[in-house]
Parts: sequence; C-alpha cells; structure tokens
Amino acid sequence: GKPDIAFHKQKLAVFIDGDFWHGYNLTKLGKKLPNGYWKKKIENNMARDKRVTRELKRLGWRVLRFWEHEIEKSPDKIVAKITIFLK
Repeated sequence: GKPDIAFHKQKLAVFIDGDFWHGYNLTKLGKKLPNGYWKKKIENNMARDKRVTRELKRLGWRVLRFWEHEIEKSPDKIVAKITIFLK
C-alpha cells in the first residue's frame, strides 16, 4: 500500500497499478483465471487499494492512480497530469 512516487512537500501520492494485479477488467479476466486463488488475490488487492487511498486522503494527501496500460500508451499525458497536481 505504499505509493510508487510520493511528493512529500505537496502531499501527493502516485500509484502505478498493474493491470493484472490491481484488477483492470477483472470481470472479463475473472472468467479466464484458472482457479479461485487469483480472483481472490486480485479482489484483496483492489480492496487494499481503496483502503490506502481513503487513509491517505484522510491524512490530507492527494492521490493519483494510473493503470499500467495508460502509462505505456501515453506516458506524456501521465506526466502532464502529475505536473498539474504539483503546481
């Protein structure tokens, strides 16, 4: 539950969520997973993500979460979004 990048002065936490591990399209993917273990693991990760985001916000942090595929597709857009929050 630790941010991938933390800007302490600006209280900005940035998370890069892997598509598989954090449940991007879990509804589709869940049907293809070989057993219940992986679906449960991913659902637990998703629940932890929500708890961590909620706790950081409660502590006055701003939280940005980006999917792995978003960064691969448009890294410049992600950098621009982060830059906006740092100003």
